[in-house]
Amino acid sequence: WQQPTAVRLVTPNPTSATQLNNPNAMSGQGPDGNRPVTALTFDFIGGGPLQLWQFLLRLLIDNRCQHLIRWTGNGWEFKLLDPNEVAFRWGLQKNKQRMNYEKLSRALRYYYSKNIIKKTAGKRYVYRFVCDIQSLLGYTPNELFEACRLRPQNDEDDE
Repeated sequence: WQQPTAVRLVTPNPTSATQLNNPNAMSGQGPDGNRPVTALTFDFIGGGPLQLWQFLLRLLIDNRCQHLIRWTGNGWEFKLLDPNEVAFRWGLQKNKQRMNYEKLSRALRYYYSKNIIKKTAGKRYVYRFVCDIQSLLGYTPNELFEACRLRPQNDEDDE
């Protein structure tokens, strides 16, 4: 296993439903007016099977999945809002029909020692990317949220 090294952001079709109301999407500009709009998906350079951290990152930047998993607004911290559905979708991706949150969380714990993801102490279903996601993506958390039209999870949103 290697530390995450390269990500290629894919510019979406500007006529996609999620980009129609974004004035920067048609101009090809990002939130700073210079960089292109980030994608709702991205490719990982280097090949190999999709890893769990990559899958979670894909869900996190897809504003259609904010009911499942969402950034907290505290740096690269995120919360699984529907951990069972996230696990189910991971199972579909890996062709493992019996995937559940217990198994997914075991896989997440593997990342603790690899310094990719850590559990946020005292918060249920809350994790944080501790690897250098900002260098991989080329965006700060707030730039990414704006470019992908994401609304971080507020503490008031907690159930």
